[in-house]
Amino acid sequence: MADGSSLGLSLWTTNIAGLARFLEVVAGMTVEQLHPGYASLSINGSQIVLHDEDSYRGHPWYNALRNEGVARGIGAEIRIEVADVDDAYARGLRLGGLAVEGPCDVDDTRECQLMGPDGYLLTLWRWV
Repeated sequence: MADGSSLGLSLWTTNIAGLARFLEVVAGMTVEQLHPGYASLSINGSQIVLHDEDSYRGHPWYNALRNEGVARGIGAEIRIEVADVDDAYARGLRLGGLAVEGPCDVDDTRECQLMGPDGYLLTLWRWV
């Protein structure tokens, strides 16, 4: 990663523009590049890149993802600190996110969970 970050995620998606928009509007990520088949987003020095379903044909899960309709995000939880959990949650619902857990206080944080495009689970949180 060019910015020197120590963390980056690659996510497969059936809708590059839709998932990029969801991450931008709901989680406050910055869209750095957006092309057919690829997008790059960043937040606080970390990067997420999005690839369409035709990427990584040699990956062991390629056929399951492409042919069996398995949710790409199954088993993943992406935790992102946001400025306002309640507002981010409301924006996510307006964009079609699935409510998993509404905003609540957990120990020293306020957090919520939304499932976005392709089954990616976002936990949005902030310190209280």
